[in-house]
Amino acid sequence: FVGEPVPSEAGGAMAPPNLVPPNMPASMEELMAVFNGPNAYTTGFWEDVQAFSAAIDWKNERWLWALGAYEALIWLIVIKNRRRWERVSFVFFLNCVVLYFAERLNSLGAQHWKAFSTQDYFDPQGAFVGVVLGIPLLFCQLLIVFFLLREAAVMVVKVKRLELRTNFAKNKKEEKKGN
Repeated sequence: FVGEPVPSEAGGAMAPPNLVPPNMPASMEELMAVFNGPNAYTTGFWEDVQAFSAAIDWKNERWLWALGAYEALIWLIVIKNRRRWERVSFVFFLNCVVLYFAERLNSLGAQHWKAFSTQDYFDPQGAFVGVVLGIPLLFCQLLIVFFLLREAAVMVVKVKRLELRTNFAKNKKEEKKGN
């Protein structure tokens, strides 16, 4: 088991716990083989993507269009307000709340899917909600972090320039007093 102390080969002392899961790929090649290799249904990642998008009834699922419109609106708000850290921070918080409750939204969707959908997309693992809701909002969160870091860097430069101008004016004033 992961995290349990392992008996050492020398005898009495216990070795540090094994923190690596037993079925974890040992190398990057093995890890890439897990993602790109064949599985029970398809032969690779792009085939999985095509199968996923083909399984969705895009024409009749208006709620998916509404979800896409919501995500597009969030992205537009973030890009439009990228220099207003208060607004972008609010959107960041809103996305955090939505992502926090994504599991609950998935279970509610699984219970009531017949009221708004033609088929049940809500699996117990939450893969569909993770792909359709989680991934776009997480990328939006990453963009927001980038914008906030950029604004922080710009603010640091402005403060430093103001400090240098103040010091320069102060030194110039002292020079005039001295002469």
